[in-house]
Amino acid sequence: MKFNAKSKAQSLVEYALILALVTVIAITALQFLGKKVNTAVEGVGDDVQTTTENAAKTYCEGLGTGYSWNASTGKCESSNSGN
Repeated sequence: MKFNAKSKAQSLVEYALILALVTVIAITALQFLGKKVNTAVEGVGDDVQTTTENAAKTYCEGLGTGYSWNASTGKCESSNSGN
């Protein structure tokens, strides 16, 4: 089966249209999923930050009476500042 020039051109145009359609679908899907992935990553980041702060506070409180957690600075402070 031989293809003439018109048939080759028609096939090329069909492939280009299919490629354009697949590209549009892929871009749309990535934009939709990108928002969901971004939201999930931000949520995980917030959870990690909260857990880290809670762990630091618990550690500070476990050091004993000479230490206290300062919530405004997010730091463990010694009441024995002269030592």
